[in-house]
Amino acid sequence: MLNEDKIKQFWKDGYLIVKNVYSKNEIETYRNFISKESKKNLGEESLNYKELEQKNLKDVLSYPELQSAILNKKLISTIRDILGDEVVYWGYSSFRWNEKPYRSFHNDAKNDFDCPFTTKYPLVRVGVYLQNHSDFSNGVKVWKGSCHTLRYGRKLLKKIFIEKGSFKYLFPQQFYKSVNVKTEAGDVIIWNLRTCHSGSAVRLKMLPNVSFHPLIENFIANYFPKMMIQEEKERAVIFSTFGSESFSLENFIKDNLKHIEMKNIFKNSSFLQNEEIKKKSKELNLKLKNVVS
Repeated sequence: MLNEDKIKQFWKDGYLIVKNVYSKNEIETYRNFISKESKKNLGEESLNYKELEQKNLKDVLSYPELQSAILNKKLISTIRDILGDEVVYWGYSSFRWNEKPYRSFHNDAKNDFDCPFTTKYPLVRVGVYLQNHSDFSNGVKVWKGSCHTLRYGRKLLKKIFIEKGSFKYLFPQQFYKSVNVKTEAGDVIIWNLRTCHSGSAVRLKMLPNVSFHPLIENFIANYFPKMMIQEEKERAVIFSTFGSESFSLENFIKDNLKHIEMKNIFKNSSFLQNEEIKKKSKELNLKLKNVVS
């Protein structure tokens, strides 16, 4: 259970690391299944998940081998501490194996028209990285405090002058410090969907604790790869998204349903028909939501 200081820190920084959520046996089970399932769909090479998502994938909870990654008491309890008692899961989850690096400054909020200076966005993403990123590359990079900034294209520029009067709220990658998040296998990172971040973070041999902009990282990876600390092993990760009942959640789901690959995943998923999953979810006070008819 998170104390008040930890909860306040999450809403200030936009992310939180939860240590030792999964056992070594669970980690190996997840890695073996994700590797096998991904290679079955896309082959042995570094994988393009835009292609994989067009196939007959399901959400993570609908795979028996991965159910405990979602229905984990410590995980759900932590999310409830952050979002409140009514936590919702609707099937927006996926896994990755040996994915082609994607380094780009972005956040994951969708149809978000509320002011980030004065409101809390009630959706979080969970990243379960199944290898060591405390000492190796290819983890996630976050911009601390960027959940309180404007995203490119958001129609709230006047808020900069009316409520804060600073351009740092428009350009967090320039004014906020980025951090290469240090996680080990079994840890979880939870971030607010407004938090700016980038995948496949690069660590340098000579400067392992310095975080660079994704543009610089891409340059180093393409032209000076020997400067990098390479990944510990093939990158395996499980992503899932949770929210609390709200207008923001409904707006986010509306965006999900605009994308045919996501709509297909929702239709293929079976967690709503599984009595054991429904029973366990009820015990954890996790609400399962049907978003397709």
